[in-house]
Amino acid sequence: MHPRTHLPILAGVLLLCACRREPAAGPADQLQEPVLVERAQRHTPPQGPPLDQEALDRRIIATLEAHNDFQWDMVDLHTLWSATLYNDHSVSIGYRPAKATAVEERLHRIDIRSAEWRAVHDALLDRVLGLMNEGRRDPLVLRDIVVEDDPVLPILTLRIDDPRVLTMLADLENVRYVEPLDYWPAAADRSTSGCSPSTYALHPADVTVISPDARLPWNFNNHTVPAAWATAQGQGITVGVIDAGLSAAQTYLGADFNDGESNVGRTVTASATLGGSPYTACTHGTSMAGQAVGPRNGGGTTTGVAYKSGLRFIRASEDVVLDKSSERTAVKNALVALGADPAVRVISMSLGTPFGSSVLRDGVNYAHGQGKLVFAAGGTSFSWTSWWGVVYPAAYSNCVAVTGVKENGSKCSSCHDGSQIDLTICMERSSNSSRNSLTLPASGTTPGYIGGSSSATATAAGIAAVVWSARPTATRDQVLQCLKATAQFANGPSGSKGYGNINAAAAVNCALAL
Repeated sequence: MHPRTHLPILAGVLLLCACRREPAAGPADQLQEPVLVERAQRHTPPQGPPLDQEALDRRIIATLEAHNDFQWDMVDLHTLWSATLYNDHSVSIGYRPAKATAVEERLHRIDIRSAEWRAVHDALLDRVLGLMNEGRRDPLVLRDIVVEDDPVLPILTLRIDDPRVLTMLADLENVRYVEPLDYWPAAADRSTSGCSPSTYALHPADVTVISPDARLPWNFNNHTVPAAWATAQGQGITVGVIDAGLSAAQTYLGADFNDGESNVGRTVTASATLGGSPYTACTHGTSMAGQAVGPRNGGGTTTGVAYKSGLRFIRASEDVVLDKSSERTAVKNALVALGADPAVRVISMSLGTPFGSSVLRDGVNYAHGQGKLVFAAGGTSFSWTSWWGVVYPAAYSNCVAVTGVKENGSKCSSCHDGSQIDLTICMERSSNSSRNSLTLPASGTTPGYIGGSSSATATAAGIAAVVWSARPTATRDQVLQCLKATAQFANGPSGSKGYGNINAAAAVNCALAL
């Protein structure tokens, strides 16, 4: 693969006007100290030609295999520069005032329009543009290089392939990170994973008829969900789901959202940070939202766990693998939107990437700072990914990482586990890996199977909403502690499955006792 000559604007990514930001208060020129400050330790600029795509992939995959993890600060600047030369050239830059500390912990309180933050923003753009224009006969302007100028978080996404610019940025105390945003191995096709629903015929032993004519998925009993419903059903809680898309044909996540015993006036909204519509051919989001909050209906299809909770759905990916810069940015923007929504308390993300992304981490930290309980899928295998460990964003400490297990407690056939896993959901029959948990189909009422850590995550998020509804005044941390303290391995967490299977009824009782 060769560097592209013509660089397309990232689909679905907000491109703001590339101009100086208006201050919220106070002129930036009143700041007394230098705005951009160089680090004491300087980087050696990349020497020689860049790595070709094959050599680049070998180096990055070798790093991932060696550490069971990959962060861009694990490789040298030459490797990082080489990664910017393929695909869309987008580079994410996290910035800060030179003396600012604990930025990641207080992202939700930072006003990037203030004079101190605006000065860094403007100075970085000036220096990048000035360096890129050295020796050019046709000078670039900001709109030529700005992909996204985040209006909430201190992040700039620019088109950069100049090693001098990357070195300059890496040498500044003002730069929290500088990372290629669109890297993906050439040997791994951009995926469509999770978009094809199961065609396995429904086994009658996997559903039970419950009032008013809904179907209870078999695995809800494994987590004492029906017993929890005797006290709480998710009322007063809104769950935010970030996923690949909804089916416009599934009315139980639309006009019939309040059907049956879910007729409590709860609300459902759907929007997109990737593309123009939440309704797409990839309807993985229908399956996830259905498991978390689908209505306890009178039409013969499955109920969700928190069947009285509201839903705010945001489409932020094309499928479950975040292999494009546009998807990583869109997930970050969805996290910011849900984080800022006071109605949303629980967030569910059944998607991920094996490569660490500080843009994703900033989004997670912002939502966490706003008090949200963020669940993310530990990882589901496809093709060449079976050796991956827990993926991102689930591996970040401010996410509750969830994976799936079989009835006998072993890892589900396609699920990832590891030391970052917090909780598990039983969602696969021990004798048949095709008989997973059940959810709403893309259309109609016949329940459909859905597996992997995706399914486990959505179910866990629904249980969290039920628990929180039992004690609406509880904090996020109290709800999470109740989930862990009553789970399978509460007295001795597993090294690969965390606290193990959730006990919904016990967690509800824990919340009531707060």
